[in-house]
Amino acid sequence: MSAQPSATRTTEYIQFIAKTYRSDFSGYRRDVLGRREADCWVPVEKSILTNKRTAVGSGHGIGKTAFGADLIHWFISTRPHPAIVATANTEDQLTKKLWRELSKTNAQAKNKDWFDWKTSTFTMFNDPTQQAVALAWSENNPEAFAGTHEEHVLGVFDEASAIARVIFNVFAGAMTTPGARWVLLGNSTRNEGYFYDAVHGKLAARKPGDIARGMWNSFVIPSWDSPFVDPSWVSEMKEMLGEESDEYRVRVAGMPPRFDSQQFIPRDHVAQAMARQVEMFKRWPLVLGVDVGHSSDRSVIVPRRGRKVLDNVQVLRGERTTDFARRVADEIRFYREDQGLDAQAVIEEVGMGIGVVETLEDMGFADQVWGINPGTSATEPELYLNLRCEMWALMKEWLEGAVELPNLPDLTDDLVSVKRKPSGSNNKLRLETKDEMRRRGLRSPDMADALALTFAVPFDLLPERRIGNYDDYRESASAGGGSWMGN
Repeated sequence: MSAQPSATRTTEYIQFIAKTYRSDFSGYRRDVLGRREADCWVPVEKSILTNKRTAVGSGHGIGKTAFGADLIHWFISTRPHPAIVATANTEDQLTKKLWRELSKTNAQAKNKDWFDWKTSTFTMFNDPTQQAVALAWSENNPEAFAGTHEEHVLGVFDEASAIARVIFNVFAGAMTTPGARWVLLGNSTRNEGYFYDAVHGKLAARKPGDIARGMWNSFVIPSWDSPFVDPSWVSEMKEMLGEESDEYRVRVAGMPPRFDSQQFIPRDHVAQAMARQVEMFKRWPLVLGVDVGHSSDRSVIVPRRGRKVLDNVQVLRGERTTDFARRVADEIRFYREDQGLDAQAVIEEVGMGIGVVETLEDMGFADQVWGINPGTSATEPELYLNLRCEMWALMKEWLEGAVELPNLPDLTDDLVSVKRKPSGSNNKLRLETKDEMRRRGLRSPDMADALALTFAVPFDLLPERRIGNYDDYRESASAGGGSWMGN
């Protein structure tokens, strides 16, 4: 006796599900998957229907992973030939949590016999092109996320805070069709990175028209808003961790930490400096930090006087060596003629920077130009791997005081993006290199590097700390061809 055909595998039932729930994710979760409704998820469900990009930061226990599994199940059931990619912060989170949750979701679905669940694929029984794929990410192979192009594309990034920016940058190419959807879910475990920007930062839509420009419709769901979280647990966490602690912010409130353990310069220090106004003192020297861009990087001139970075930050692209040298000369003249200030220009003397220093010296600015190679030895080599690390350490110390920065989002990004690396057996400060940052999908922190250069020559590290051996550095620079570090 032959087996009876499945009542749910009929063309009529498949079309009924697609037609009825294509624009009703909430109804699909309730009617087909048997999920209990939760008010905290309703705005997110509505956003996914109308917006290409939706990002959710949350506390623990609200059902993020189950929501991601439900989303995959709904999308594959209601769209023809969808391309669905799911990933997570770690391979374990992807395979043992999100993908396992998809198996559990399917087991309770009314249309469960439509699908074949395997360890990395989830496929419609009658159409191998109707498939979701679990794809672990790697900074060394971001191209694995390229080439996802269909009318209906879905990306589900679970625990997205720890996914490298380069993966987001590559997958963004899949958002070319009106039917594409991209959803980020996670605890805000870091206060920098793409997920932070999408939920809390510069990529989060804040005004009309932002979403149309490719920004994220973002939500924060604290644990206490979820019906799945016992209120007594929230009270326990508040008592145990303290409401103002970073751990409480991340685990319960759905907010990012104020300080990231890997982050060298805390975001709070930068935000406070940008909100502060300090009084200017005439004795404060003017130092121009000049980071010379290589290839596609920016060339930047940052003016600092004591505890204040001036508003006149110059950011240039595509300048030839001689043209950029003239721009630096123009800045020196501007401050001398317009404000009566003798500027000292500290220039990164690497690559194109060598030509900039030489050109300025030929133009008669030798007494005001200092060539610095950040890769050379630090003045305190027992503490720092190289001069760049020392400059950044001095800049961090400066930011811990009562200082003022101009409110420039790119400067914030550059300052907070650099990570501290393990010190090793010698206990020296090590920071990630520009190449390592690029592999994470980040650009070179040119604005921050320019500011750091203002600390390379000790004119006056802090306004009240006079440097007695200033002339010694000038003599060393003259003897060593313009670099106070020597050869």
